[in-house]
Amino acid sequence: MSGDALVATLDLPRANGELVFDEPWQARALGMGVVTIEALGIGAVEWRDALADAIERHGYDPGEDPASAYYAAWVDALECLVTAHGTDQHEH
Repeated sequence: MSGDALVATLDLPRANGELVFDEPWQARALGMGVVTIEALGIGAVEWRDALADAIERHGYDPGEDPASAYYAAWVDALECLVTAHGTDQHEH
């Protein structure tokens, strides 16, 4: 799956078709994540499941900015997948 195809499968905030980020680190995290996910061969279903798990682990804090909470979970999911795939790749 190409990076563009992966981004298209994510429910990301958009304005006039363009991605919108509240903070610069969110855009950087997304860019690094898409490249990493593609390089590791992580599919959309595996990514979706990892993100759902990270969102559940993060929990809900009514005082937290929703975009910040989403991207914090996004980074957590990416870290988990990189750890899992990195370990598997070194064993082969």
